[in-house]
Amino acid sequence: MSVRDRSAWYVVRSKPRAEAVAAANLRAKGIEVYLPRLAPAFPRRGQLGAPEPLEVLFPGYLFARLDLARQFHVAAWTPGVAHLLSLGEDLPAPLDDAVVDSLRERAGGGDVLRPRIMLRAGDPVEIRNGPFAGLLAVIDRPCSAAGRVQILLDLLRRQTRLDLPASAVAPL
Repeated sequence: MSVRDRSAWYVVRSKPRAEAVAAANLRAKGIEVYLPRLAPAFPRRGQLGAPEPLEVLFPGYLFARLDLARQFHVAAWTPGVAHLLSLGEDLPAPLDDAVVDSLRERAGGGDVLRPRIMLRAGDPVEIRNGPFAGLLAVIDRPCSAAGRVQILLDLLRRQTRLDLPASAVAPL
């Protein structure tokens, strides 16, 4: 029986905003870790031209593959780790491998998931912010590489074309 056969995925609760610290420390101790992160739907540049940081998909949580008999105390006492999740029992509850496998598959084998924008020409949308917030419109041109959509809005009995950030509209 190999070490992989005796191990299972467990959900690790990190200390506040310390998911990356916990993941790095667990890896340093030879524990396999999966910390899924979410890329922004429309990447923008932050201050000083730096790319926007990736967000943790499950804030405060990460996944670790452990042989509970050998590695429980090592993982539980790792800096950045608050505790391993259990379901009302003394021992942590193992997670089905399919959960982590499906997240990895969705991330293309890595740990960064990219949101899917599902706006197509002709789709009805609601404008969520700005001076036209609350009005209904129709997508004229879907999302561009710059993260913008063109919509057709009925204003004063005329169709007016507007160019907006895709984050300003929501599908109906």
